[in-house]
Amino acid sequence: MGNLVTQSPWAAISAAARRSKQPSRVAVAYMGQKGDALLPLASDSRLVVDASLSSVRGGITHPGALLKLRRRGVRIFSSPLLHAKVFAFDTVGFVGSTNASTRSRDHLNEAVVRVKDAPTLAEIRKYVDGLAGDELTKSDLEWLRKQYSPPNFSLPEISDKGHRRLLMQVMKSDQQGYSGHQVQPPSGAWAELFNLNLRTARLPTLKLRNADTGNIITRRVVRHALVMTLDIPEAVPGSLLEIWEVGKNRFNYRVVMPTDRDFKQLDREVRRTPNPLWHSGRRWIVS
Repeated sequence: MGNLVTQSPWAAISAAARRSKQPSRVAVAYMGQKGDALLPLASDSRLVVDASLSSVRGGITHPGALLKLRRRGVRIFSSPLLHAKVFAFDTVGFVGSTNASTRSRDHLNEAVVRVKDAPTLAEIRKYVDGLAGDELTKSDLEWLRKQYSPPNFSLPEISDKGHRRLLMQVMKSDQQGYSGHQVQPPSGAWAELFNLNLRTARLPTLKLRNADTGNIITRRVVRHALVMTLDIPEAVPGSLLEIWEVGKNRFNYRVVMPTDRDFKQLDREVRRTPNPLWHSGRRWIVS
């Protein structure tokens, strides 16, 4: 019997790969730019990926990461149209949804089944060996590296590209209401991102997903005499709030603190980006 791993499955997979002394068997559809770090495979391991020209040119398989693994003695094979993600290490295996990418590790909601029984591990190894028909040489991988193009698609539900986005400063005036975290987007921001104003007859209830933690909350837009507010639990004065529209009354958000590494960059953006609707007070932009 196996057990389902939903919390940080890549931490479990990477740890198992690092502990393995014998060659492993892995088939994983797509390999990101840092996929070699996620899979520190032992020498003579077999790794099967989709390294077809379309996958490389589409940016979902990175030949540079495969070259790094090959230099460590890992044998690399290509299987076009591969979509499986299976891993067999010394005494443990995994079957699930995880491509070898930081997108999978850091953003996507992944799950794998961890198995330890010998028959299942043998089946995974047999399956991978059956796919390992087209081995890629160093020359093959170097040629593919020249064909590589970075991906140009957005992350589902969490990307800052492809969705309308509000970036605004959180001020001391936002520390009010029953929670003390009732942020007050300016009227222009309400109109531009949420298509709302003080005269809107019925204000909606929004579903908000924290892009950093994945936690989902439901919050009403609250009308006051002169402003409208929205409860963001993590918002504190001095921070920045990013909100992306991802569906009808659905938004992803993150609160960026001054100690976060991208705070300075975002602070410059909100201060320097022209906003014809801004007059005074807190800085904000919708892009």
